[in-house]
Amino acid sequence: MNIVITGATGNIGTALTHELLSQGHRVTAVARPSARLDALAAAGAHPQAGDLHNVAFLTQALRGADAAFLMIPPNVTAPDVLAHMQQVGQAIAEAVRVAGLPTAVHLSSIGADEPAGTGPVVGLHHQEARLNQIPGLRVAHLRPAYFMENLLANIGLIQHMGITGSAMRPDLAFPMVATKNIAARAAALLTQGFEPGSVHYLLGPQNYTLTEAAQAIGQAIGRPELPYVPFSYEDAKQGMIQAGLSESMASLYDEMTRNMNAEKVMVNEARTAASASPTTLAEFARTVFAPAFAGATAAQVA
Repeated sequence: MNIVITGATGNIGTALTHELLSQGHRVTAVARPSARLDALAAAGAHPQAGDLHNVAFLTQALRGADAAFLMIPPNVTAPDVLAHMQQVGQAIAEAVRVAGLPTAVHLSSIGADEPAGTGPVVGLHHQEARLNQIPGLRVAHLRPAYFMENLLANIGLIQHMGITGSAMRPDLAFPMVATKNIAARAAALLTQGFEPGSVHYLLGPQNYTLTEAAQAIGQAIGRPELPYVPFSYEDAKQGMIQAGLSESMASLYDEMTRNMNAEKVMVNEARTAASASPTTLAEFARTVFAPAFAGATAAQVA
């Protein structure tokens, strides 16, 4: 098969590209120019460097493909995040339509069934609707839960303050999934087929609290007493802005966190055999977080 991967240099896109190449497919990797795109080219992918705002570029990349993995890459510094998602989403939909793409797997999110109250996920709610309306397109929507990789944002806190923390309730258990499991499911859908318009949740093996996440991370990095510290909403928002997020993105994350804490969204999705995924939080902490933490610590010393 000839498969196009948008967002190819992200965690999911990179793993998906390598998986499809290992199966013998022709893979076109679409992303902005970077060393990571060069590495995918060296692995056998056909690189297409460009911007997903550019309808002509994306149309050319999609034309002739058997299928594509579609996503709106995050932009945490956009001055208006939902407007950015709308612009990119409309460009993707227009390119899909003009190129005549027959099949797509779209990276959406848990909570995308809700029209409001889910922070940046609202943008994916609208993108699902756009793609569903394209004549002739067979599309499946992947709705993964909170990425375990989001926990990597705690590395600086651990290094400088000896804690993990956010505004999320310490006792709130919610689903978390490793991005490699999302890539594996996307590869299966792209190559084995699906029911058009279908929705596929990915919820990890169980629900976890961020207190349990701190314990798993602490064990993996040799700090078994590592605590999770809940922040006030205002302190958490200011911390995000100081870390480089735009006011728009920080406000959207604040909205999502408040509604998750109230158990209104993204917390109570029922796990089934189909929506469960295998990587545990302990395995993620050991195989992904600990090496990233060690690398960041070594870079500080150098």
